[in-house]
Amino acid sequence: MTAAKAERVSPAETVRTRVSVREIHEVSLRALRASGLSSGEAEYLAEIIASAEVHEGIGLDALAAETARIPAGRIGLRLERCGGYAVAHDPAARGPLQAFVPACETAAVVGTLVVPGMASAAVLDWAALDIAERAGRILSLSDGGERTVVTPDGDLLRLSAEAEPRPPVAGLVIEPLPEVPDGPVISTAAERKKRYREAVSHGVSVETPLWTLAYSIARGFLIPDHREGR
Repeated sequence: MTAAKAERVSPAETVRTRVSVREIHEVSLRALRASGLSSGEAEYLAEIIASAEVHEGIGLDALAAETARIPAGRIGLRLERCGGYAVAHDPAARGPLQAFVPACETAAVVGTLVVPGMASAAVLDWAALDIAERAGRILSLSDGGERTVVTPDGDLLRLSAEAEPRPPVAGLVIEPLPEVPDGPVISTAAERKKRYREAVSHGVSVETPLWTLAYSIARGFLIPDHREGR
């Protein structure tokens, strides 16, 4: 089974399954490993995917996209300058999270950076939250339509970006900010901590087709125990 077979259905038709937070993390980890990511890459992305599923119900959708686009070989991002912007090209055509994480980590250090062809996506916000906390930076993500701002304290804001200047290369702009702009805070660290405790206690309701897909991919990481003849 491949990611292309996971078709979206209307909310009225969606069958749901209740699973534990640990199951979401472990199945995501095994699916990413089975698809070819290293243990470190898979562990990090599995944490983000589990958080995105617990808090916004979008993690398993992101997992389907990531496992469909694992690069062959170790090809890094390529940085160049264009019109005063740093531009991060991904010759390996990774999944959105796989390309976004190193690009965002780079932007937190070198300044404003553009990822060509990448659009804003809620799952990227959850990765940016972690990077902002580790780097101690306020980070802005914008594709010209929507803008997300994440802070080292764990606040997540979403604002309109239609009036902002655009770089010469179309894509997602990742920019460190000196201060937090005015706008609606849609998620705080305290709110997520409470939601996580509830999810650990009561489980998480997920879309059954996406869970079935994730589980089937994860089975590829199970190693048979060949003990006969020992």
